[in-house]
Amino acid sequence: MKLYLALLLVCGLLFSCSHNHNPEAGHNEVHAAVPALSLNGEQRWQADDATNANMQQLQQLMHDHLRQPDADNPESVSDLRQKAKLGFDKVFSDCRMKGPEHDMLHVYLMPMLDDIKVMDTNDLQTAIAARDRLASRLDQYQTYFK
Repeated sequence: MKLYLALLLVCGLLFSCSHNHNPEAGHNEVHAAVPALSLNGEQRWQADDATNANMQQLQQLMHDHLRQPDADNPESVSDLRQKAKLGFDKVFSDCRMKGPEHDMLHVYLMPMLDDIKVMDTNDLQTAIAARDRLASRLDQYQTYFK
């Protein structure tokens, strides 16, 4: 009888873990819960000094890249991607922000990280489109953060 109950319990657990499990459901719920980029009421969010300095360096990196005559060639876009990736790694490692400001910073940063990943492609037009979205988003930093 104990063996029968143990077997029934194990079967029940296995069934409940595998029945109607949709791995995309949790992923979609997380994205649905992410707020849209917005101001703090009518004010910009307060960022820490390290974040402001790192974002300024990323903006300068993009500005310098776009001023190059060969900005649209594959090597230049790849070089930008590598440097931007390192720059964003520094933003995350140096950030000491907490609370809603920190949460909104992540809302601001995550699409840019996605574009950096997209830039790692052999399709030059796709990489340039991602670079241009990244440049546009970097230009918006002072709109949302101070």
